[in-house]
Amino acid sequence: MDIKVLGTAAAEGWPALFCTCEACRRAKQKGGRNIRRRTAYAINDDTLVDFGQDIFWQTLQFGVDLTTVGHLLVTHSHVDHLNTVDLQWRAPGFSRVPQELAVYGNQAVLNRLDTELEKDLSDYGIRPVLVQSGETFQAGNLTVTALAAQHMGNEEEALNFIIRDNQSELLIANDTGWWEEATWSRLQQHCLNAAFVESTTGLHNPEQYTNHLGCRSTVHVLNRLRAMGAVHDNTDAWAIHFSHNGGALHEHLCEFFAPHGINVAYDGLTISV
Repeated sequence: MDIKVLGTAAAEGWPALFCTCEACRRAKQKGGRNIRRRTAYAINDDTLVDFGQDIFWQTLQFGVDLTTVGHLLVTHSHVDHLNTVDLQWRAPGFSRVPQELAVYGNQAVLNRLDTELEKDLSDYGIRPVLVQSGETFQAGNLTVTALAAQHMGNEEEALNFIIRDNQSELLIANDTGWWEEATWSRLQQHCLNAAFVESTTGLHNPEQYTNHLGCRSTVHVLNRLRAMGAVHDNTDAWAIHFSHNGGALHEHLCEFFAPHGINVAYDGLTISV
């Protein structure tokens, strides 16, 4: 399985558009891996996880051909993970679209597609697929298990994903706090080759456990996954989904996570598992 990280930031991006904080100022100054687009992933050549406002530049910058993408997994309905504006350009008269796009998401995701796209979804070549936590389904050649994230309380059931092919298993876990026991129990059944676990609040609030994680709570999540056997010595473990409000530039995040055997994701990262 080939994974390309298209973005690693929280909702504001980094540097945030209108922000004068020190973390944004220094990111502009240093550039490189401190420039972070909104979090999204490309898997193989036919699947995306999340589709935010930066998708146009992400696909150009990192060589993603959207004409080959037939599957879009959406973690939740927030606009930095579901940008319906750019889905409009699939309509006849704007684009010649070569294939159907199956969009897998919770009810809030499907509701946004219905209300924000002006035509019938079939006019955009979009096939909506309702997904609930605990379900396992096929997305092309990938087998996907949806996990209940801890992100939006009773407002919406945000999702994390375990994604499998015939060789490896991948965990996508951004936009979540500390999971409920049902999710931990589900994870205990897996042996992960790679894991992306969020760390939105960084070093500013390192022990955040509700709705998002901080640096120390990210370590605690991965340590529990190790203790239950889901993460092992050969698992490629990555922290991802960082906010400028967390205050830690890429080098500071690397310094913190390195002793814990955790890598720090950056835009354009490509791994194969």
